[in-house]
Amino acid sequence: MASTLAATLTRPLATARGAWQAYLSQLKSHPLRTKMATSASMFLLADSVAQFGIEGRRFGVDADAAEEDADAAPKWDAVRVTRLVLYGGLVFAPLSHAWLGLVDRVRLTSKLHTLGARLALDQLIWGPFIVGVFWGSNGVLEGKSPAQVQEKVEHAFVSSYIKSLCVFGPTQVINFAFVPLHHRLAVQQTVGLGWNIWLSYINNVNNRILARAHADLALAQAAEAEQAAAHPEERVSHAGVERAEHAVEKARARRERIRGGEGGGATGVGTRMGF
Repeated sequence: MASTLAATLTRPLATARGAWQAYLSQLKSHPLRTKMATSASMFLLADSVAQFGIEGRRFGVDADAAEEDADAAPKWDAVRVTRLVLYGGLVFAPLSHAWLGLVDRVRLTSKLHTLGARLALDQLIWGPFIVGVFWGSNGVLEGKSPAQVQEKVEHAFVSSYIKSLCVFGPTQVINFAFVPLHHRLAVQQTVGLGWNIWLSYINNVNNRILARAHADLALAQAAEAEQAAAHPEERVSHAGVERAEHAVEKARARRERIRGGEGGGATGVGTRMGF
């Protein structure tokens, strides 16, 4: 029995080790191509987490019904994920590969000075540059005019860059200090993916809170109606219904914050995956 269990556990571990060694071999022999494929896959996975876990999107949802009901699940956006995969594989990965290699050449008199210089270059030069590239390239892929692309970049730039500093400032300290050059891009994107997974969990918790708030509101409205029917001559207090309505609106607002600037949508995926 014990030997059978050990064999059952050993096979998946051996498969995982073999896949990892194959990845390392490809990374060594074809670094750029491997990073492009990895980046595209990570953007696909991150946007899937954002769409299904954070935004609550679903396959085959009726768009008209979703528009009529604010709490209905919106439809999965296949075009958006395609744009992000193209950006991650064909734009972001090659640029990041070149940039990280360039920054790695910076050598100062001490490890601390070298780390500080690399971090400053990364956050003050690369950060603003790639924020503009992300929004600009997505605008082009959306078929926008040059003026519309410029407007899109200007609108999103500041908030996206601030988020990137908060997430990737600390990440790059660890990256430049301890992670080998060929793994740094993967570390960046793993942190971004982890952030989206965390937001997905928080959003699902909030969805349960929102469902309870809706149930409480329905009970309060039913109690109010029952009291009014039983004692039509008395003035019915509306305070309980108002409290329940406030709880529903609060949960809805929290959901929108999570889905929007804090991680859902192309904004969150792009900010947390690459800047």
